Amino acid sequence: MGKQALGRGLSAIFKAHDVLGNSVDNAIHNSGTTENTNPDNQKIVEINIDLIDPNPFQPRKFFDDDELVELAETIEKHGLIQPIAVRKVGDRYQIISGERRTRASKLANCRTIKAQVYDNLDDKTMSEWALIENIQRVDLNPIEVAQSYQQLIDNHNYTHEDLAKTVGKSRSAITNALRLLKLPNQVQAWIQEGKLAGGAARALCSEKIADPEALAKRVIEEGLNVRQIEAISRGEDPFVNKDDALALRQAQEPESNTAQTTEDELPPEVHGADSESDTPAKPKVELSADMKQFESRLETFFGTKVALNPNAKDQTKGTIVINYYSMDDLTRIQEIMENR
Repeated sequence: MGKQALGRGLSAIFKAHDVLGNSVDNAIHNSGTTENTNPDNQKIVEINIDLIDPNPFQPRKFFDDDELVELAETIEKHGLIQPIAVRKVGDRYQIISGERRTRASKLANCRTIKAQVYDNLDDKTMSEWALIENIQRVDLNPIEVAQSYQQLIDNHNYTHEDLAKTVGKSRSAITNALRLLKLPNQVQAWIQEGKLAGGAARALCSEKIADPEALAKRVIEEGLNVRQIEAISRGEDPFVNKDDALALRQAQEPESNTAQTTEDELPPEVHGADSESDTPAKPKVELSADMKQFESRLETFFGTKVALNPNAKDQTKGTIVINYYSMDDLTRIQEIMENR
């Protein structure tokens, strides 16, 4: 499935903030040209690389050294295909987008670099461009994204609704991203290092978790998933699934209460959609090995139980059931789908 773009693409943001009075959209799409000007007279120039400073609003804090070396080797062999974008600040330049390319060019011992120059760009617009460009390339870890959101809020009085419209996310996604900044510093460091996935990190934000750092350490060491983290927050055993827990409770309860417990607590897919009917539930179609593998991949992707239910008469059709166990869990699933 193709990747869906954000609500406002980077080129759309550039066009909306056209500070030079020309169509910046075309400048982006034609920025690979070797000519000094493009059809809209936007300047593409060779700049002394020592005159270029990093973007003060750069959301990315970590750059993979191995990837930079690989990019530097590519630049040495083929040159820089896409110019960076900079703004003029006095006699120097600040990077709008292209810090990886600039760092790699320095590693490749380049003395100059091709750059698209913008002369009049305010801090607010530059912050937006840097954030959106990185998010669209899926280059940021969850903490970097949250810090970028907070920076726009603190420096430019953005509301959560403003941010949602700007970056093409839901308001709940913005709010949940910002909650990560309330986690202990060590937990945030683990997220940035890739030891904790975004879904697990958001689950650790629950107010029911007294010591997020201790639980985060367990997640890393024991490989706990989101459902298990939420089970711990509810005071349950993370290694006992819901069906096993229900069976255990039924075994411990008086026989007279068993039927009532089963009726109230079993999910619809177990006792049938129409629990009041005497009609027995239809047996579930046995999944093929490939379908079982796909079902397992879906569970890993969403971090929750997923059931594939083929149609008994026509197994080319069916339903997919994705389980959620709280509104936070549902929001987490929504964010996973939005970020694809």
